[in-house]
Amino acid sequence: MKRKVLVMAAIIIGSQLYAQDSSSVKQLDEVIVTANRLLQKQSNTGKIVTVIDQETLQRNAGKTLTEIINYQAGVFINGATNNLGTNPDLYFRGASAGNTLILIDGIPVGDPSNISNTFDLNMIALGQVERVEILKGAQSTLWGSDAVAGVINIITKKETRSGINSTAMLSYGSYQTFRANVGLNGRLNKFSYNLDYDFTNSGGFSTAYDSTGNKNFDNDNFKQNNFQANLRYQLSEHWSLKSLHNFSKYNGGTDAGAFQDDRDNIFENKNNVNNIELAYADKNTQIHLSQSFFNAARIYTNDSASIGGFEKYSKGEYNGKTSVTEIFGNFKFAKKLILVSGLQRLFQQTDQHYLSISSYGTYETALGDSAKVTNYATYHSLLLTGMNGFDVEAGFRYNNHSIYGSNVTYTFNPSYHINEFAKVFVNISSAFKIPSLYQLYSEYGNKNLTPEKSVNYELGVQLFSKDRGSNIRVAGFKRDIRDLIVFYTDPTTYDSKYINRDVQHDYGFELETNVQLSKSSRWINNATYVNGEGENAGVKTKNLYRRPNFTFNSILNLEILKGLEIMPSVRVVGTRIKGTYDAGPDTMPAYYTIDFYTGYKFSKSCKAFIDLRNITNQQYFDIVGYNSKRFNMMVGLRIGL
Repeated sequence: MKRKVLVMAAIIIGSQLYAQDSSSVKQLDEVIVTANRLLQKQSNTGKIVTVIDQETLQRNAGKTLTEIINYQAGVFINGATNNLGTNPDLYFRGASAGNTLILIDGIPVGDPSNISNTFDLNMIALGQVERVEILKGAQSTLWGSDAVAGVINIITKKETRSGINSTAMLSYGSYQTFRANVGLNGRLNKFSYNLDYDFTNSGGFSTAYDSTGNKNFDNDNFKQNNFQANLRYQLSEHWSLKSLHNFSKYNGGTDAGAFQDDRDNIFENKNNVNNIELAYADKNTQIHLSQSFFNAARIYTNDSASIGGFEKYSKGEYNGKTSVTEIFGNFKFAKKLILVSGLQRLFQQTDQHYLSISSYGTYETALGDSAKVTNYATYHSLLLTGMNGFDVEAGFRYNNHSIYGSNVTYTFNPSYHINEFAKVFVNISSAFKIPSLYQLYSEYGNKNLTPEKSVNYELGVQLFSKDRGSNIRVAGFKRDIRDLIVFYTDPTTYDSKYINRDVQHDYGFELETNVQLSKSSRWINNATYVNGEGENAGVKTKNLYRRPNFTFNSILNLEILKGLEIMPSVRVVGTRIKGTYDAGPDTMPAYYTIDFYTGYKFSKSCKAFIDLRNITNQQYFDIVGYNSKRFNMMVGLRIGL
């Protein structure tokens, strides 16, 4: 089945690629910033970058951000279609959770209160996002720790035009889910602003799956508030000052575990992102001096009265703080030579407390605010462009950590435009992931840990249509990781702690096509194959737990009448190895879902939509024992003034 899907997609889409007329919209030359920390055309970089633009986000207004990202090549988000508030595990190109760096406007937002420093994507409200840039492969040279499999940069909304402008979006749908977003933006002389408020309230459904169908599991609700402000002041022709302020809070209910209901297990999560940046820009130089603060707080409370058992009460409080001070810039020394250079100071701290009261007594652990690290880094990268079709990036990063010491990463990324219709690219780069504060300071902590280190290899080709409105991209990758941080229990003493031990070898390929069918219609497909194994003392183990070997996504966007568009889509997820302690069969079955969106634009500033998801009502599990959404829908209206 996998082979048939890939061959059919390549033949059907490839046959249309060069048949496009010159009236097609040239969407492949979107400006991006993630790849090399400078403004660059998407079609000109040798790195693999996918941009989810504002039009695509609006066509998916009934979905969450995790559901939209989940449709991209190489991405699998476990929990994206579970109940709202489910913690999403992001597996990028088969890498484990915590190996993809999340940025908000270029600001790293890893949460140091999590075991693997992961950021909770539930915190991002879709209505506050302008676009998403997905950069694949090892990217630690320019972006630092955690950028092992790739980087996802979430670009927030800024001002759109002069004067005072407002937007509003309301939607309602399955599980009594209500969403509202209001925004105000504009430009007054040298001052510009964008203010957004987003609200979500849902009755939800049971997080746990009732396998008997007669236990009357309760619905787990969800409520979220998000406020965001982007402010900018043009100090002079070359100098500007801007700031970002994002506050997110959500709370709701969850269950005791797989197949196990709980009526009083609740959570409350908060995030606060603040950044201020002073920037200088002229024809040949751009310099940015920024200071950001990221605070995260999570509280889980369960009195266990509804399920009985020996546990009577538990409460966990987890707080994390991150401060990033950075100065970086790009300097154009010649027409075809650019230097990207920067200095960064990263500070992380956590304070954690857990209390459990049971029939056996009281159990309590704490991780005080003395759990903290400071990391200094300098990075430099040279970009040579336009040398008879040849482009290359080469760079390195020196990292110094307050506990384990120093490490170095590198990047070498040449690409060659064979002609105006074809480009080949190679990427050889290294990456690292620093030990988390929990792995260093907890009761299982080990301050002798070193960072996980990896080397990534990519080889690919991209073909363009005559007008560059369509393209096919095929890429293969291989990733080798050593000094993996694993949880180890001594078989004799039963003492447990984190240690550096295993190695990991992952590989795969991606096929992506983007076909402009007409001026207002487009067909997007992607297929991903991933495989890998861990190795310790010569023993190899298939260990891509919960991660599918194969995924396929197809999205067809058609304007069938003026102002009326439809968007059918299909997603196929292959078999997965169950998690180590998961219930169910060792190999979880493949599944598919079909969605159908339709939107009608009454005017330039007013649009209504209906978003139908999983219309064949498939029952599937990303984790056995936890529910995924069956057939569901959202209807909504968007107005701009």
